[in-house]
Parts: sequence; C-alpha cells; structure tokens
Amino acid sequence: MLTRLHRSVRSAWQIARGVVGETAYERYLDHHRKHHPDQRPLDEREFWRRHVDRGDTHPGSRCC
Repeated sequence: MLTRLHRSVRSAWQIARGVVGETAYERYLDHHRKHHPDQRPLDEREFWRRHVDRGDTHPGSRCC
C-alpha cells in the first residue's frame, strides 16, 4: 500500500514539474543529445536566461 502511494505521489510530482516548466532543461538536453550531438549544450544557467528572455520578448499566452 505504501509503495503504491509513493508511486502515485511521485507521478503527481512529475506531472506538476512538467506543468510549471521545471523539466524544460531536461527536455532541452534530451533534444540536444539526439539532434546536435556534435555541439556542446548550454549550461543550465544560460539555458534559463535565454528561456526567460524568450518569454519576455515573445509572451504568447500566459497569465502574467
């Protein structure tokens, strides 16, 4: 029972991370490995800087 609860909580946590965009860097690294293996990926700090800048210049649909 406790294992099932743990799996459910873990799944819910992963879904929440995806909804708020926390997994964006992980998805970027996966994409980069598959499509640009000969190039060095951005470090996490630079990725988030560009990610936020892109959101500021191209807001699209967001709440704030």
